[in-house]
Amino acid sequence: MYVVEIRKMSEAFALRRLVRGDAEAYRRIRLEALAQHPESFSASLEDETAQPLVSYERRILMSEVFGGFRGTELMGIARFSIEPGAKRRHIGVLTGMYVREAARGTGLASALVEHVIAAAKTRVERLNLTVTASNTRALRLYQRHGFRIYATEGNALKVGGRYYDEHLMTRVLRTGAG
Repeated sequence: MYVVEIRKMSEAFALRRLVRGDAEAYRRIRLEALAQHPESFSASLEDETAQPLVSYERRILMSEVFGGFRGTELMGIARFSIEPGAKRRHIGVLTGMYVREAARGTGLASALVEHVIAAAKTRVERLNLTVTASNTRALRLYQRHGFRIYATEGNALKVGGRYYDEHLMTRVLRTGAG
């Protein structure tokens, strides 16, 4: 665990990898994210709400979920996983990125992205993510961290009868990873 001083709002956040005991807090923030911004995630609130707590524990144990804490309150999350299968193990994926409204604009989102990139650098050649095309704030965040759009999937998500396009983005972490 390490502490990131964010001077913009004189706040300090402790960033660390979540552990099994964080599953309930992780579930709460994840459900909040899906309720507040359903167009930003491929998972639905209904599906995730139906999942037992053990499925969140499994997610924490099978991938790397990082959290930004203000005191004991989980204020932001980002998940790093590696593509399964021998032919795709060189690719990492950043998913489930969310920062609570009260922590937006503080630099926590940027710190979480940096943390995922640091974790990925020694393990994969490239880091991928998807972002809803209309989410310009997130798009700018990822571009500031060296991600570039390599494709756009039209009508990738359908929420409440409305379609949303998604940008597929990548960041090369090691030379030769194209």
